[in-house]
Amino acid sequence: MFGGNSSAPLNSTAMSDAHKHPQLLSVLVIEDNPGDARLVELYLHEDPARPFHVIKAARLSEGLAALQAEPVDVVLLDLSLPDSFGMDSLARLRAASPSVPVVVLTGTSDEGLALEALRQGAQDYLVKGQGDGELVRRAIRYAIGRSQADAALRGSEARFRALFDNAGTGVILSDATGNYVHCNPAFCSMVGYSDAELQLMSYRDITHPDDLDLHMRMREDMMAGRNDSYELTKRYINRAGTVVWARLTVTAMREGAQNELRFTVAVVEDVTERKRLEDHMRLAATVFESTGEGLFVTDEKRRIIHVNPAFTELTGFSPDEVMGRTPKFLASGRHPPEFYDKMFRTLNESGKWQGEIWNRRKTGEMFAEWLNIAVVRNERNELTNYVAVFSDITSRKQDEERLNYQANHDPLTRLPNRTLFQERLSRALTRAHRNQSTVALLFIDLDFFKQVNDTLGHLAGDILLQQVAERLTACVRQGDTVARLAGDEFTVILEDIAEPRDGAVVAHKILSVMAEPFDLQGHEARISSSIGVALYPSDAGDPQSLIKLADTAMYRAKHQGRNACRFHSESVNAQAFERLALEGALRHAVERQEFLLHYQPIFDARNGKVVAVEALLRWRHPEIGLVMPNQFLPLAEETGLILPIGKMVLEEACRQTREWQQSGFGDLKIGINLTGRQLRAADLMEDVAAALEHSGLDPQALELDVPESAIIEKSPETDGIFNQFKALGVHVAIDGFGSGYSSFAFLRKLPSNTLKIDQDFVRDAASGAEESEIVTAIVAVARGLHLSVVAPGIETSEQLLNLTKYDCDMVQGFLFAHPMPAPELTAFLRKGEVPPTLAARAAP
Repeated sequence: MFGGNSSAPLNSTAMSDAHKHPQLLSVLVIEDNPGDARLVELYLHEDPARPFHVIKAARLSEGLAALQAEPVDVVLLDLSLPDSFGMDSLARLRAASPSVPVVVLTGTSDEGLALEALRQGAQDYLVKGQGDGELVRRAIRYAIGRSQADAALRGSEARFRALFDNAGTGVILSDATGNYVHCNPAFCSMVGYSDAELQLMSYRDITHPDDLDLHMRMREDMMAGRNDSYELTKRYINRAGTVVWARLTVTAMREGAQNELRFTVAVVEDVTERKRLEDHMRLAATVFESTGEGLFVTDEKRRIIHVNPAFTELTGFSPDEVMGRTPKFLASGRHPPEFYDKMFRTLNESGKWQGEIWNRRKTGEMFAEWLNIAVVRNERNELTNYVAVFSDITSRKQDEERLNYQANHDPLTRLPNRTLFQERLSRALTRAHRNQSTVALLFIDLDFFKQVNDTLGHLAGDILLQQVAERLTACVRQGDTVARLAGDEFTVILEDIAEPRDGAVVAHKILSVMAEPFDLQGHEARISSSIGVALYPSDAGDPQSLIKLADTAMYRAKHQGRNACRFHSESVNAQAFERLALEGALRHAVERQEFLLHYQPIFDARNGKVVAVEALLRWRHPEIGLVMPNQFLPLAEETGLILPIGKMVLEEACRQTREWQQSGFGDLKIGINLTGRQLRAADLMEDVAAALEHSGLDPQALELDVPESAIIEKSPETDGIFNQFKALGVHVAIDGFGSGYSSFAFLRKLPSNTLKIDQDFVRDAASGAEESEIVTAIVAVARGLHLSVVAPGIETSEQLLNLTKYDCDMVQGFLFAHPMPAPELTAFLRKGEVPPTLAARAAP
C-alpha cells in the first residue's frame, strides 16, 4: 500500500519549482492519502538523470485548479477522493483538460474497472501497493508518449478529413470489389448523388456503358497484382442523366503478407469542359485547315503565327514566307493610311472589324477580299491575338462593277449615261457649294446628224457618235465629265472653273473639233454642233434648273445659225466671248508680229542728260489701232502669251539699243520690264543671253526691271535668278518699290543696282506727309545699300520741284518726254537737248 488516506493541501513549493525548472516533466498527483502521494513523489525522484517536477493535490477540485494554474504533462489520478469518486473523477478531469494524459491509481486489481478507465480516456492504470518506482515512471512516460501519439493521429485524421472533404477534385475510397466506401463532397457534386447513396453503389452503376469494359479490365489487372495504379479518362452518367467526363488516377491499398488488395483510392478530375474545348478546338482545327476561306492568326504585335492552306492558295505565299511578318506585305497600296487607322480604331473599340479591302498576291496581282478580323483577349482582358478570315470576292466585284458600269454608261460610246450624269452633276454642285467655286454645264447637240444617219445608215451613225465621244473627251480635263444623254445629245460638266471664259474656251474647242471631217469607214461626213452653257451658282442653284437653262441656251445657239455657243446669261455671253476673242487676237498678234516697242528716256537728275531708255510694249491691232499695255498685258500674263511676247521684247530692245550705241550714243542703257511669270520661266536666262549675243549689246547696258511684288516672298529660286543675272553682268532694278513689304535685310543680300520708286508715291509726295516720309526712307535705304534711285511717272513741275529735296539720281515721266517709236527717239537723242524743266535745275 502507498500509505494512509489523510488529505493534504496543494503543494505550493512544488508549484514554484515548476517555474524554476520549466524543462522538467510536470506530474500532477491527485491523491488524498499523503503517504501514497509521498511514495509516488519518491519514486519519481529515484532517477536523478531523468527527474520529474511533482505537483500534489489532495482533492479533485485542487487538481483542476492546478491544471488551470500551470502546464501539466501527465496526471496520476486516485479514483477515490473526498470530493469525487470512481469514473466520475476521470470524467470530470477529462472534461476539464481532455488533452492531458491520465494514469489512474486504484486500490484494487479490478480489471473491469481498469478497462473502463481506459475506455473513458485514461492512458494507463496502476494498482497501489504493486510494483516499484520504475513501474510508476514507465507508466508515466508511456502515458505521455501514448497521448502524444494519439494527438498526432487525431491531427493526421483531422487533416486528412479536411483534405478529403474540401478537395476541389473528387476522391473515392472503394473496397476491393469496387463498391464505394466513402466519397468526398466534390465527387458527390460531380455525379449528383450523396455519399450515403453512393455507399450503396459501385463504379459499375454510374459508369457510361461504352467505358465500363475498359474500366473493369484495368481494375481486374490491379486485383491480380499486375499494377498498383492506373489512369483512365471515362464518362459517368450523373443523376440527371447527362454525361460527365472525368480523369481518374486510381491507387491500390494492399495489406498483409499476401499483399492483398483491400481498398482503392481514386482521385477524380472533372474534365467535361476541357473535353468540350478539346472537341471544339479539334473541330476548329479541322475547319481552319479545310475551309476555302483564307485564315491567319497574328500575335499582339500583328506578326503572323499561323496560316491555313487556303491562305496560301489565295495569296500565293507559303507559311514559311509569312511567319513573323505583319500583313503589311499584302497591302495593295490602294488604300490611304487613314483607312487602316480607322480599321484598327474600330478593332480597339469593338473588338472586331469587317469590310472590303484590296490586297496583292505574290504575283503582284491585286484582288478584292471580304475580310473579318477579331481580337482575342486573355482572362486579364489583355490583347493576345488577332484572327483574320478572308474570302476572294474579285469575281463578284468584277461582276458588280460590270453591272454597275452597264447601268451607268452608254453601251455605244462608253460615256456616262443620263443616270450617272445626274449623279455627277449633283456631286459637282455640292463640291462647288462647299468650295465656293463655279461649275459650267455644256449642253451639246449635233447639227446634221440625222442626215448622216439617213444617207449612210445607222452603222455609220453609230461610228460617228463614237468618234464624237472621243473628240469631246479629248477637249476636257481628266476630272471633267462628258456624258451622252440620248441620241445626239451630249453634256460636259466643267468643275472648278475660274471664270466664264474657261467654259467658252472649251466650247470653242468643241466647235472646232466637231467641224473637222469624220471618216466613217471610207465615207467622209461633216457635221457641226450647237452648245448651250449655264453656270452654277450664278444662273441656277440646283441640277435640274441648270440642265434646263443649258438646254434652252443650246436651242438659242441652234436658232442663231448652228455651229455656235451661247451662254444663258447675255452679259456673261458677251464678257466670255469678248475675252475669248481678245485672247485669240493676242495669239494672232504674236504670230503676225503686231507688237512694237516705244521708248521713254530716263534723265540724269543732276545734268538733264539722257542716260537710259525704258522699252514699253504697244500692240498695233489691224482693226482697232494702237492698244495700250494695261488693256492686254494682264491677259497675256494669265494665258502665258507673255513668254513669247517677252522674248520678242528682249531681242528687239537689245538690238535697237546696240544700234543707238553704234550711232554715237555709246553710254546709253536700256531698261526692260519683266513680269512674275517671266521670272518663273525655265528658259528666261537663255532668252536674255541669246538676246545679248545676237545683238552684241554689252550686258552692263541692259537693266531688267523686276516688280517688287515678284520678290516679296524670298525663295531659293529668287536668289538663283538674281545671282544668274549678276553672273551674266546684267543690271537689275526693283520696279514699283514701296508698294510691297520687302525686307531691307533681303534687299541688302539681293544683287540689285537700282530702286525705282512706286509712281503713286512720286505723284503724291508733294501733297501727303506720309508719302513724303516713305520717299525719304526709300532714298535713305538706297543710299545705305549703294543703289541708284529712279523717280518715274513725273508729270508736273510741282512733282519735280518736290522731288528735288530727295536727291534722286534719275527721273522719268511725261513732263520730260513721252514714250516714242525708235525713229523719233533717235531724232530726240541727236538733238541732245535738255528738257527745260531739268535745264533750270542743272544750271549752276
